[in-house]
Amino acid sequence: MDVLVKLLHELGSNQYHDEQYIGGMIMPRLGIGLDCCVIPLRFGGLSLLQTTDFFYPLIDDPYMMGKIACANVLSDLYAVGVTECDNMLMLLGVSSKFTEKERDTVIPLMIHGFKDSAEEAGTSITGGQTVLNPWCLIGGVATTVCQQNEFIMPDNAVPGDVLVLTKPLGTQVACNAHQWLEQRNDKWNRIKLIVSEDEVEKAYHDAMFNMARLNRTASQLMHTFNSHGATDVTGFGILGHAANLAKQQRNEVNFVIHNLPCIAKMSAIAKACGNMFGLLQGTSAETSGGLLICLPREQAAKYCAEIKKVEGNQAWIIGIVEAGSRTARIIDKPRVIEVQTLEDGTVQSVPPTTTPRRTIKPNVEQQKPMLPEIQNQPNNNLQQQHPQTQQVTNIIHSVQQQQVMQQAPSVALLTPVTMHDQVQQVIVQDPQQYQHHQQMQQFQNHHQ
Repeated sequence: MDVLVKLLHELGSNQYHDEQYIGGMIMPRLGIGLDCCVIPLRFGGLSLLQTTDFFYPLIDDPYMMGKIACANVLSDLYAVGVTECDNMLMLLGVSSKFTEKERDTVIPLMIHGFKDSAEEAGTSITGGQTVLNPWCLIGGVATTVCQQNEFIMPDNAVPGDVLVLTKPLGTQVACNAHQWLEQRNDKWNRIKLIVSEDEVEKAYHDAMFNMARLNRTASQLMHTFNSHGATDVTGFGILGHAANLAKQQRNEVNFVIHNLPCIAKMSAIAKACGNMFGLLQGTSAETSGGLLICLPREQAAKYCAEIKKVEGNQAWIIGIVEAGSRTARIIDKPRVIEVQTLEDGTVQSVPPTTTPRRTIKPNVEQQKPMLPEIQNQPNNNLQQQHPQTQQVTNIIHSVQQQQVMQQAPSVALLTPVTMHDQVQQVIVQDPQQYQHHQQMQQFQNHHQ
């Protein structure tokens, strides 16, 4: 990341801090170094927001690759709270190494996937550029014109804020492990004793559908719950993007990450491979990852509950904002939260399968007595934790209890389970929340 920022310095990487006086208003200007540019226009207090991105295919399925590429481009707009994209252009590199049959099969599927994702986002593709290239690539440009209240400048974090992540980490590890499985190479021999073939296949498909999922809902809720700024997690990894966001803050703050939600089994693979990926160090590259959002502490519970209610997918509190010098770090021995896609298509933390659980009927009177039990559940490791770890643990417990109280009338509650020395509670999903499942079904129907 430092090398890239240095290379872009001459283009004005510090122009983000500038403000422009246009049309009788002082307008912020966001440029190189963050997710998209925000350029004030000379017409009625409007701003032009624009971003571009492209990359090489990282999965086997060309249709899903098109969806992932489109979702990845749009995430840069979503990261600043923009939910409506006016126009998209598609960038496509057709590999000169394709046979005619490969080209006529792969390229239309990639285009179809990109188009379907754009339509899901409520926008359309009106042009672009296609070239013959030694390597296949796909990406695009997303553009919109907004009033000032339609986007959220990513610079208002304050001490006491909470960091929320809306998609799990580990996509790079999952895609590489799947490739090793197919090739049956030495790297597969290194990890096959700690992960099964079925687990690698499951993680690969979980990663694929996570990457294809739009961050649009997460972006909409940033306005509802008074976000102080956000970024999307992609090529620099969770720590790289957190550090980049911290540098842009008006206040002198640090971002401290305590929890790492990861696709199930990916942390074990990362450990077995040494520092090849840097997953637990926060440097593993992600593709079309989630939004890393700064939220007021009192709003975090409501945000996590609402995103779960709207799309069925879990979001995680992963850290805190404290007074500092605009840096980001991950604590020693961060807590890893295993995550997978469940049968109903929703993305959730994985409860330990060996922990006995009992279902409680969704009755408010039956649920109320359980709240003190959750609050007082012993955790033998808490006294040994660093004070900051204790602080973020207390925040998480507070959020969980608020979520239970908010959701009590409509969901069934399972008994508390302990995962990685942390008290968690598992919520049974509303069977009508099938947005992600429908996306999977659409993909399956497409290939039948």
